[in-house]
Order: sequence, then structure tokens, then C-alpha cells
Amino acid sequence: MPELSLIICTRNREDMIGDVLESAANQTLGKSQYEIVVIDQSSNDETQKLVEKYPDFKYIKLDSRGVSISRNEGIKQSSGEILVYIDDDILFENDYLENILTFYKTSELKPDMVGGKTIVKFLGQKPEWLEGPLLGILAHSDYGDESLILDSHPKHVPYTCNMAIKRECLEKIGGFSEFLSELEQKFPINEDVMFAHEIKNQGYNLVYDPKMFVYHRMPASRMTYKYYSEKYFAHGKSDAYLYYLLKMFDKKEAPGKILLHSKRILEGLILQHFKTEISEKYYQKLRFHYNLGYIGSLFRILMRRNNKNYD
Repeated sequence: MPELSLIICTRNREDMIGDVLESAANQTLGKSQYEIVVIDQSSNDETQKLVEKYPDFKYIKLDSRGVSISRNEGIKQSSGEILVYIDDDILFENDYLENILTFYKTSELKPDMVGGKTIVKFLGQKPEWLEGPLLGILAHSDYGDESLILDSHPKHVPYTCNMAIKRECLEKIGGFSEFLSELEQKFPINEDVMFAHEIKNQGYNLVYDPKMFVYHRMPASRMTYKYYSEKYFAHGKSDAYLYYLLKMFDKKEAPGKILLHSKRILEGLILQHFKTEISEKYYQKLRFHYNLGYIGSLFRILMRRNNKNYD
């Protein structure tokens, strides 16, 4: 039985997944110590043919859509004691899995779930406004060069584009919830955050390891204001449900939250005209889309009655 299972979830990324597969095949860790499982939800590309170049890889084709569905299928189809999840647009070094296994075996932090350092790699000319807090929405994750426990902020958790977790943790909570992904099929958001909090609530340690390092490739199509405005709206829509499900507010507080986020819309519309840094101007413009999505979800929460996913 392998110690690690590397699970690659993909959908219509034939232009990027080839590099991921090659890195996976050339890991320095002994071949008997890990397995590669590819969960493919592609509908119209050549991903399967690319995977077939690696006969040792386990390939699973799914007709359903949803990243949490893929991750749950990865649990079923793998056998390692530690599951490592990466996305199909990630670049990583050949010692990636070896570093993960060493960290689990030697860290004094006693990790159960681990997130690594994820740096955005732009595949094209990066817009000058794309800086600072705007990088966070691209799964940029850098908490420094020292390992640490992740417990300072609700969204400071291991992101599933670069994450490892013990199988026992997954079995304890029953895998990934598919509810938040269903809210916004175009941008599945926060299912990894909700998942991490369920893990933490069971008493497991969430840890950051900077040696678990990857690049997250960002094509030019994702460096437009249109893409960002749509993603900020989706984040707002999902964040409202996330914080409600985490019991950070209850239904009685929703009207007050609607007023608060309406105020933030007005603030952003005004402040964008007074900020001197271009990234700050764009951040204020994007607050409109985020808070609009947030308010929409607050109204839906108020209108729902006795739904198991909400209450």
C-alpha cells in the first residue's frame, strides 16, 4: 500500500495538464511509496490521451461536474494513508512528494492537514492593477518561510490546489461537502474552506509548510477586469453562505448584514475616486461586485425555511 496518493482533479485543461503529469511521473520519492490518481471531468478535450502516456497512473472519467465531486471520487479511488490534492494548472518540483512525506514524519507541529506556499505565475503581461490583496482571489498563499499552525483567520486554511491530508481525517467527516460548489458552477468557491473548518472542529491540526511549494499558473484570460468582477461576485455570494454555515452570524442578524454590505457598496463607489494607487482603485471598484453577491445570498438565507444545508 502506498504512503501517499497524489490526486489530480481536472476539467478541460489539455493545454496545462501535460506539465502536471510529467512532474508527477518524475518524483524523487520511491515508486512504491506513492500512486497517481487522475479524476477527469473533461467534456471536449484530449486529457485522457495525455494520461494514457503514463500506464502506471490510475485514470477515472466522470460525467458529473463539480470539483468536490472529483475530490470525493479521489478518496474512493486511492489507497494512500496521506492524500495530496493538486489542481491541473499547478507547477511543482520533482521533490514535492518527498518533502510532504518528510514533513509529516518529522514536524513537531504534528500535522493532520497541510497547505503549502502557492505563488501565482502569470502567463502573459500582468495588468498593473493586479497587486496586493487582489492576488488572494487567485489562490495565492504565502505565510512566510517558517511552518506554522493555521488558526488566525477563517479563510487562512490549506487550499485544495496544494494540500495534503491524512485519510483518517477524511473518513472522520465523510469527505468534501458539495453544497457550496453547487452555488456557482463557474467558480467553485469555499468548499475547501468549509472542509478545513470541519477538520479543525474535529481537533485535527491545520499546518502551513513553505517547502510544499507550487506555482499556480494564470493565463491571460484570467487577468481581465471582467473575469475579476465575475469572480468577486461569486466570492461574495459564497462567503455569505460560508460565514452563515460557520455560525459567524445567524438569520436574525441578516438584515443588519444587508445594511452593512449596502454601506460598503457605497463606500467603494466613492473611495475609488480618491485612491491614488491603481490597485487600490480597482479593489474599491471590485467591492461593488463582492458586496452585491453577498447581499443577494443574505436575502436568500432570509427566505429559506428549515433547509438542512442552511439551518
